[in-house]
Amino acid sequence: MKTCFFCPRLAVIPLALAAAFPAAAQSSATPAPLRETVVTANRSEQSLTDALPHTTVIGREAIERSQAVDLASLLAGEAGFQSVQSGGRGTATSLFLRGSAALQVLVMIDGVPLTKQDTTGTVSLEHLMLDQIERVEIVRGNVSAIYGSGAVGGVIQLFSRKGQGKPAGYAQFEAGSFGTVRASAGVGGQVGDTRFSLGVGGHRTSGISAIDVTQHPGENPDADGYRNTNFSATVSQLLAPGQTLGLRAQGTNGRFDTDGGGWGSATDIYKGNSTLGTVSVYSHNQINKDWRSELTYSQGREKSVYDATLTTYPYDSQATSRSRTLNWTNTVALGGWQLTAGAERQLQDIDTSDSTATQLSTSRGVTSLFAGASSASGAHSLQLNVRNDAASGLSAQTTGYAGYGYQVTPAWKFIASASSAFNLPPLGYLYDPFSGNPLLQPENARSAELGLQWAQGAQVMRATLFRTHTDNLMLYDVNTYRFDNVSQASNQGLEVSFNGKVSAADVRASLTVQDPVDDATGARLARRARQMASVGVSLPYGPWLLGAQVNYTGERPDAALNPMLPAYAVTNLTVRYTLSPELALTGRIDNLFDRSYQTAWGYQQPGIGAYAGIVWTQK
Repeated sequence: MKTCFFCPRLAVIPLALAAAFPAAAQSSATPAPLRETVVTANRSEQSLTDALPHTTVIGREAIERSQAVDLASLLAGEAGFQSVQSGGRGTATSLFLRGSAALQVLVMIDGVPLTKQDTTGTVSLEHLMLDQIERVEIVRGNVSAIYGSGAVGGVIQLFSRKGQGKPAGYAQFEAGSFGTVRASAGVGGQVGDTRFSLGVGGHRTSGISAIDVTQHPGENPDADGYRNTNFSATVSQLLAPGQTLGLRAQGTNGRFDTDGGGWGSATDIYKGNSTLGTVSVYSHNQINKDWRSELTYSQGREKSVYDATLTTYPYDSQATSRSRTLNWTNTVALGGWQLTAGAERQLQDIDTSDSTATQLSTSRGVTSLFAGASSASGAHSLQLNVRNDAASGLSAQTTGYAGYGYQVTPAWKFIASASSAFNLPPLGYLYDPFSGNPLLQPENARSAELGLQWAQGAQVMRATLFRTHTDNLMLYDVNTYRFDNVSQASNQGLEVSFNGKVSAADVRASLTVQDPVDDATGARLARRARQMASVGVSLPYGPWLLGAQVNYTGERPDAALNPMLPAYAVTNLTVRYTLSPELALTGRIDNLFDRSYQTAWGYQQPGIGAYAGIVWTQK
């Protein structure tokens, strides 16, 4: 097990990038656009290049260029991300960020935290389609001092489409391999002082036979289909200058077929249904020119149903997880500083039942106080955050973030930070009748980072050396048959992200080199790769827009009893032909070279697939 804080051999990589990217910048003749803005890195709007945590943004234009269908596909090319899926679209999916499992990564939609309190503890990300998403912001590293529990690996925040400008509609239709059909439509805009947006979407596929019958002999090799419907609705009213009242709602329902995981027979049929939704009411109030207040009440809910009644061992279950949150955040400009302070109260509950008449119904409250301060003076920038979270029945947790940036030249910026984070045990981990352990303690993590940012014109590069140590990892103990705090883990490595124009092409690239290990044994953590990389290029040519993306994931252990999964690289192609300012034809080929690969042992991923569609955007 490595003991160096930041391995010297990794430190040379940013230097190599420093030499490469300026050359690329000189080849660009495109004028510099306005810099992207973000809100997730500091709870308030700021330029992407001013954010001290390693933050990237995927806007609506980039989503459409990628032609990605769901969140996991979109994030596959982002630094630090790795996706694990037990089959085709709609089957159980986990995302790792900086080696942290999905349980340790906070997912939010329009500011509403998604938490799942059953014994999986992980939000069903596989059902989050992109039809209604305007942008995705990704903040890497420990930011519990800003957002509370779950932000060990970072935060993923999705923003729904919102209306602005003249009311206009949009629609899309696509069909292709594996009996796939998807469609979406919506309208949004502004009428007087009212902004609104409404969108609906649907997706259907016959799927693939993902089970590898040589690794899971006897399983049913039938194709596993998937059906998804989703919607979003937003409306806001400007009551007076600086005073806005609004409502947001979004939801998705996924119905899926799946496999038995190695203990079924050739005639078994497994099905499931997951419904996720959020709703929030908010009031944004500019008290005076220096003080902005935001009050939000929100609810996030997920209901999961598992149906294995048509199997050798009939069984069914359901779990409904809900969180209701009242948040009050104040931002004040004072003497060159931006100060943030607020309070939050969250009620979490879980309701489960199954065919064995086992039930669980319990809840808890979490009360939080938080504050932050940020400043930029000359070449120096500073961000400080502190937060205290007190959950019913558990010790209060206090976390902090301290970040510093120094603008070495107009293009180059040095960044350093230290932070801490924690992760509450889900209610199912604590109180499940079979595997719960009411003595579980929260996971705790601490992290340090050194970063180098280069920004020039339309290009932004960020290289970050990081080290994170996590105590009290919550895992299922196969010896005691319950959840327990059984391990400590650490990860150190390098992340590099690049986004911008090189000549006429839009380029998005990433590199991750890491070493996620169990500190007790020195063994690599399950399913984590040491190397990941991606590069995506989108090039306009007259009315054509041609795109290609290659994603690489290195070898990784799946579990103690399974062999090492081999490395793989997947190449995807996209094309778009503009018929008119409002109408375009699209096409894509996924897994161009028909690579056979697994992200979870025993489950194949889809082979080559071709899709064609049409897109209408009212001008």
